[in-house]
Amino acid sequence: MTFKFSTIDLTKDPPDFDPQSTPASRSSTICLPLNPAGCSFIKATTSCQVAAGASLRLANSASKFGCWRPSEPIQCPEEGRLKRFTVRELKGATNNFSETKKVGKGGFSCVYEGLLGDGSRVAIKRLTRHPALVLILRAEVKLGNMIWHRNLLPVHGFCLSSKHGEYTLVYTFMVNGSLDSLLLRGQSTEKPPLDWPTRKKIAIGAARGISHLHDLRIIHRDIKPANILLNEDFEAHIGDFGLALFMDEYKEKAVCEGEPNGEDAYFRSSTMGTIGYMDLASFTGTYSVKSDVYGFGMTLLELISGRRVWETTCLDGNELGLCAWAHALSENEQWERLVDTNMPSGYNESEVEKTVRLALLCTQLDPKKRPYMAEAVLFLEGIIGLEKRWEEYQLEDELPGLDNLSISSYSSSCPSKDESSGPR
Repeated sequence: MTFKFSTIDLTKDPPDFDPQSTPASRSSTICLPLNPAGCSFIKATTSCQVAAGASLRLANSASKFGCWRPSEPIQCPEEGRLKRFTVRELKGATNNFSETKKVGKGGFSCVYEGLLGDGSRVAIKRLTRHPALVLILRAEVKLGNMIWHRNLLPVHGFCLSSKHGEYTLVYTFMVNGSLDSLLLRGQSTEKPPLDWPTRKKIAIGAARGISHLHDLRIIHRDIKPANILLNEDFEAHIGDFGLALFMDEYKEKAVCEGEPNGEDAYFRSSTMGTIGYMDLASFTGTYSVKSDVYGFGMTLLELISGRRVWETTCLDGNELGLCAWAHALSENEQWERLVDTNMPSGYNESEVEKTVRLALLCTQLDPKKRPYMAEAVLFLEGIIGLEKRWEEYQLEDELPGLDNLSISSYSSSCPSKDESSGPR
């Protein structure tokens, strides 16, 4: 099985992939999960400009997306309860989109901190004209009109001005930024490392937010630490709904044995998501609520270890990816080696071990074996246990064969076998 992707730069998290960019002439190798534990790897030849950690939005053409093309006018989405801001309001809030107000940048947007006339502190996402622009605007505005939940990033409004070329979304400002920015190696040390109670709180909040989306029959399709925003109390808010799939609109594209309204319905769509947080089905453009569960499981492993999903670690002289490493440590009852060395001491060992088990259950290759997000919430809150599922996991899933763990493109050397988890 071969997938076409591109050259990987593991030193940074690059901007989102642009389907209209010129293909790279070079090729290299990346590794995709392929075993019942979600931990083994296969090689994939790379030939397009996509990088690990970058959002993967593949399309043969703008027409396949069903999106805006330069010759077509952009229609305003339904406003509903959201406010439609003027260009003047947003320029005033950001000092004319000053560089000093910029707090983030992606392939499709720049994000600015703003102060509205009423004193509200907001985050203003300024979108670029892109073939997926209409889909992103529509999904964000529609979801903003539908939902107000404590663990979903509130959308206050938008600005759409063809005259000024302004396509903007306005959200509540999150003081502590993204989870990714707090875990990422090399970031500013102004804030202390997250302790275990805070990490557990973030995990529960994120799980609640995703579960609520699933209750409303919405698949996020891009669950990762960069899309988990944190307020001043480190309350998690799921954000970036531009890739959201509304299941009720895709009933005719459902591919399942049961009813399209069932929990296990799968839907065909363009391949979208972020490498490292996408399960194997997602690479074929097939999505279900269990696609988000996989992304959540990988996020849990990052939250516990402080490592990126594609970072490698040496265990007994063998180079393993994050999921394979967690699986191996769990099999050998050495899960404590997975814990971020930056995490302050005093964490609850039992809770961390159980959370590692949940992460491994969420990243199983077979989506049917993964728990639902509602179950993950109850487990993290200590209301239910997953002992039976874990016993089945141990019986059915073996440590991946080392012959399948060829990831030489990730690292050229293997440190001593005594090395344990390091900081990001």
